[in-house]
Amino acid sequence: MADHVRKTRERGRLARAFLFGASLWVAGCATTAPRGEVTIHPSPQRQATHQVVGESIVASLGGAGVTVRWLSAPAVEQFYAPTVFLLRVRNQTRDEVQFDPTLAALVTQDGRRERPVSYEEMYERLAGAEDAGPRLLSLQASLFSRFVVIPSGGQREGLLVFPALDPEARHLLLDLASFFVGGRDTPGLFEFQVTRQKPE
Repeated sequence: MADHVRKTRERGRLARAFLFGASLWVAGCATTAPRGEVTIHPSPQRQATHQVVGESIVASLGGAGVTVRWLSAPAVEQFYAPTVFLLRVRNQTRDEVQFDPTLAALVTQDGRRERPVSYEEMYERLAGAEDAGPRLLSLQASLFSRFVVIPSGGQREGLLVFPALDPEARHLLLDLASFFVGGRDTPGLFEFQVTRQKPE
């Protein structure tokens, strides 16, 4: 399969999974509406191995290249939406990279920690819905919810989905608490700032 065709299909799966996840949370979690439209941008990074490139944070974790970018859903966020990050890991080392996404956390400035939404939680919300089968397959292929092993030279891309932001959240720390390169613990900390537009 041509490389550009494969990449296009991967982007399509990620987009479908993201839209599905956003609509799922709208249907299942709409209890309060955020104040104003939310946008999350990278903050200045305290780690020397991290740099902001456009709207992404690019880092070297023990030699593995990691890119994190917040994903928005403008049509959904005006009501209620999850917080979704696209995570791309390129193993540029000779060792194996291991990552447990279930131990990641999204931490607010006041120390509140949110764990990622699991595939099982998504499944429970969607199981009875129409066309659940194809959506679940797309989500399963795109969501980081199981232990990940990336061989030398390999790459994985997927979504980390967290609950909707607390209305008071201003600063976020995405903590990849379980990230190992060649068996060495190499945690990644990615900082973001939250801005909100006042409702008109």
